[in-house]
Amino acid sequence: MSEHPTAAGRSSYDVIDTELFWKVLSVEPGMTVLDLACGAGRYTLPLAERVGRSGRVIAVDLWTEGIHQLQTEAGAAGLDNIETHVVDAARELPITPGGVDLCLLATTLHDFAADDIDRAVLTQIARVLHPQGILSVVEFIKKEGPPGPPKTVRLSLEQVTMRLLPFGLIRFGAVVELGPHAYFCQFRRLRKSGSA
Repeated sequence: MSEHPTAAGRSSYDVIDTELFWKVLSVEPGMTVLDLACGAGRYTLPLAERVGRSGRVIAVDLWTEGIHQLQTEAGAAGLDNIETHVVDAARELPITPGGVDLCLLATTLHDFAADDIDRAVLTQIARVLHPQGILSVVEFIKKEGPPGPPKTVRLSLEQVTMRLLPFGLIRFGAVVELGPHAYFCQFRRLRKSGSA
């Protein structure tokens, strides 16, 4: 994988209904949240505010400049609950197995799929996600842009769902359109019969 990721420098945060996003995201104070392929941290900084001092956000990206920008902005905002890593998400993430309550993939799964590393990345997510953890996905609606990538690169809800099934992650809750450009859905592990 290149050290300058496919969508480095671009964020979907500017084109979604952020108020609606924060209403439907299952984030709570005290959680450990993984913002995977966080870029310069447009989602990371408000995540850190929402998990509070008792929580932690682990921000991971291969884009060194973006991580440096995030560190600078977090310092200026007094947010000391953000842990940053410049790392390839397709390799082993520096996170304890089962240590993440919520993983956010904000318009990044299609890039991983386009680079043919989505299975490796999802293997890492499955490893670090708590057994009751949640994977939250934001993806561009499968139509021509801009904004966002070409339609051929975008992933429909069905395509996202089928990619996650082999990892025991099933969709739950409502699928929410975050305005005209993107949609939101959440996944958690399939509970084995007889478990609570």
